[in-house]
Amino acid sequence: MAEPVSPRAQEAIAALIARAFPDLTEAERTALLRACGLVARWVERLPRDLPYEDEPAHVFVAPERAR
Repeated sequence: MAEPVSPRAQEAIAALIARAFPDLTEAERTALLRACGLVARWVERLPRDLPYEDEPAHVFVAPERAR
């Protein structure tokens, strides 16, 4: 299973959730915090040392500009 985000980050995320979604149930808040932990772990695994040209947003060109 996924490990939770750090306690400090979890507190910050919980505060943001409380402001943005004040009517969530405790189960929904817990699920959202867990999802944030999963996303954080996924982001940590992304390579950071790729050259600029390897980023898909910069590799593809709009068809009208390819001429």
